[in-house]
Amino acid sequence: MNKNVFNNVCNILREDSHWGKLNSVNNNWHQDPVFYNYHKLGNKQKGTNGEYVVSKLMEAMGHKVVAPEGTGHDRIVNDIKTEIKFSLAVSEKDMIVKDKFIINHVSKEKDWDRLVFCGVNPNPDWGNMKIRRNDSLPFQRQRMYFMHKDDFVSYMESPGSKIFKHQQGGEEIANDDFICTNFHELIELPFVKHISEW
Repeated sequence: MNKNVFNNVCNILREDSHWGKLNSVNNNWHQDPVFYNYHKLGNKQKGTNGEYVVSKLMEAMGHKVVAPEGTGHDRIVNDIKTEIKFSLAVSEKDMIVKDKFIINHVSKEKDWDRLVFCGVNPNPDWGNMKIRRNDSLPFQRQRMYFMHKDDFVSYMESPGSKIFKHQQGGEEIANDDFICTNFHELIELPFVKHISEW
């Protein structure tokens, strides 16, 4: 291909509104003084940052947090092997949906005893928070819950439909990797506890 052809197409794309939409970056969190850049991070870096935030929150609540003993958990909190999951509320176009979080890569086989989930909602003052019709939870900027691994494993191995679904290949490849996208149902599970009960 001729270099001039490529350069000409690049010049056209710079002015192309559809190309602009295809390359727009969700920036709904730009008003947040802490998480304004979070959406631009790679998945591994998001995980590392979430672990750091949760570690700081646990320390602020008076818990002892130390480095993990291996790769099957993220921290040791009060001598408990702890897996950490973190999510900002999910965007739908230019709105951030209150309490719509994604909890992914939860595994029955990893070496953890408790899993902590932390979700962060937008500040309502920003004017871009969407509240779903069936959402009756009072607003909180941050939500934090935990569960014991034994309870999670028992739940996943019991009959009936589950709010945790297989991801990345699913049951066909016996993948031990689960995702939950329904926070409201998650916190209704009898074994999911508010962080204050740690």
